[in-house]
Order: sequence, then C-alpha cells, then structure tokens
Amino acid sequence: MATGPHGSPSPHDARETLQQLSADADAVRYPPLPRWFFLAQATLVAAICLAQLLPPSDARNATFAAAVAAIVLGGRYWLYRDGVSGVTPSLSDMGLFLAGVLGTVLGCLVVEETTGAWWIWIVGAVVVAGIVLGTGHSYRKAYGDAA
Repeated sequence: MATGPHGSPSPHDARETLQQLSADADAVRYPPLPRWFFLAQATLVAAICLAQLLPPSDARNATFAAAVAAIVLGGRYWLYRDGVSGVTPSLSDMGLFLAGVLGTVLGCLVVEETTGAWWIWIVGAVVVAGIVLGTGHSYRKAYGDAA
C-alpha cells in the first residue's frame, strides 16, 4: 500500500480501512435479495425431488429443466446481477446449506433404492424447500430484503 506524503497510516486508520474493504466485499457477495427469489428457488429444488416420481426419461428431463432454471435464476439475481461482473461465493458459507440439500437428496435416493418407498421424494421435496426457505429467511435478515 502506497503511503503517500503523509507517511504510514495509524493502526486505527488501517483497521478501519480493512473493515470498510471487508464490508464492501460482503455487500457485493451478499446483496439484498427479494423474498420471491427464495420462494422460486425453493419451488425449483422441490421440483427436482418431485421429478423423481416421474418415469425415468421424464424424470431426467424435468430434473434438468428445474436445475437449469435454478442456476439461471441464481446467476441472474445473485452472481451476475446488474453492475456486478461476477461474485465468488464462499464455500464455507454455503457448506451447511449444500450439505443439507444434497444430503437430503442422497438420503431419498438411498431409501427409495433400498426399500422401494417412492413417497420419500415427497418428504425430501418438503425438507429441501424448507432448507431453502429457512436459509432465505436468515439471509434476508442478515443482508437485507430487496424489493
């Protein structure tokens, strides 16, 4: 960091500058998102689970369509929104969310394959939608609600 004609910043000024830079990075990484964003994502993730109740070829197509829609929606409103060229999500921040969603889907797959209990996908859809909605509630509480 260039110090300029005034010499080195004081430890207090340096700490304030670092805190501001961290807050600015968080503002880009975690923008306020509208409630409908999380409702739409919860619907799409639940649809991925429910698609498993369809015949295999239809399940594959429906799963692909719902996954692409969720990715496009997330990309448009979170990662590549207006004025931002791209955000690098923090894997440590998303770890529990991903573990919950992927763990639920994997659990449903194992239960259905070992017991034939096709209805487990309905339970899984409710659980993953709840995870997305709960995460959305916490996210909006922490980072704000966009209109």
